[in-house]
Amino acid sequence: MTSSQDKKNWTKIGPLPGLLYAEMISEVLKKENIPFQLTQDGVATAYGFTGTNIAGNEAFIWVPEEHEQKVKEIVEQMIDHL
Repeated sequence: MTSSQDKKNWTKIGPLPGLLYAEMISEVLKKENIPFQLTQDGVATAYGFTGTNIAGNEAFIWVPEEHEQKVKEIVEQMIDHL
């Protein structure tokens, strides 16, 4: 995402249970040539949390709207408890 105008056509998917999960999913998105942006909530970012299952350590994946359904399917396949 390069500007706030671009972001309005992107969809936020998550929360995912940590940056590690988001990074695993991002590898699949790269292989599928799906553009994405990873973000974390403020608590995790502020304190540099990187593990999983830590309160306040949720991550999100932003994707263009046209890829939303495909990415949700990928997330469900990789993280069956979401």
